[in-house]
Amino acid sequence: MKSPQMQRKMFLIQVGGNTRSGSSGSKRSHESDACDSNSVGSSARPMRREAAKKKGKRKEKELERLDKIASRQEEANQLMKERTMAKNMKIFMKLSSKKNLDDQQKDILERLSQELFGK
Repeated sequence: MKSPQMQRKMFLIQVGGNTRSGSSGSKRSHESDACDSNSVGSSARPMRREAAKKKGKRKEKELERLDKIASRQEEANQLMKERTMAKNMKIFMKLSSKKNLDDQQKDILERLSQELFGK
């Protein structure tokens, strides 16, 4: 009967795992394990770098797109403020030209003057 450690080593050898580290059966070779001097390096790394560049460019384009959307939104907000200000000014001019104002109109006129002129 073989010991549990010996059985484990035999199993790892059959599976192809690294018996020195007691790993979970990883088949990836380490640089110290390399036997073949003619082995060619993995092409995965350059592809990963290329993919990272593409991902970076995609993110950059997405940020530019979001910046454009944000600037359009700011322009729209500014136009809405100007439009509201123009309407308020029109109402203010109309109310200020009247001689006899009721309480509600006086209140509106006072609020508009505070909003428009900060008085």
